Amino acid sequence: MSPKLSSKSTVSPSHSHTSATSEQTQLFNSTASSPAIDHSTSDSNSHHLRSSRPRWIIRRLLTTLLAILIVVGAASPFIAVQYQKQVFAERVHTYLIEQKHYKPEQIASIRGIWGIMLPSFYVEVVFKDEPNRVYTYFAHAEIMQQSHRLLHVTDPDQSNDSGAKHAEEPI
Repeated sequence: MSPKLSSKSTVSPSHSHTSATSEQTQLFNSTASSPAIDHSTSDSNSHHLRSSRPRWIIRRLLTTLLAILIVVGAASPFIAVQYQKQVFAERVHTYLIEQKHYKPEQIASIRGIWGIMLPSFYVEVVFKDEPNRVYTYFAHAEIMQQSHRLLHVTDPDQSNDSGAKHAEEPI
């Protein structure tokens, strides 16, 4: 009895292997021609495209955000300087109107300057009745007139100090 048992056991696995292979072949043949399998394959491809789309959007968004940060970072010193010039010009304008009692019509221009002088921010004021003279004000802790100078010297005998109508104190 044992030889029969052993022969059955050896035949049985080879038969089951052969039948399993033929079942797989039939399953493959039937699924390869089936449009449902092609559809599921395209579903997996579209799923792959859908999953890569958010990565592409996120990558694009991060690149754009980085570019904006670089531009803002590069422009911020310029913006800060322009802002400080405006602040100092406004402080001098308020000082001239409220404390020195000038009328706005008497002032030709007030311009904030960022220069190499220390302090680096100062304000130049030109009055309408003296269009050739520039008065320099510092407006940091307190507002004070620092100097005045002529823009265009028409007469060689004119000195820088003569005729300064709006000089506040001897400089």
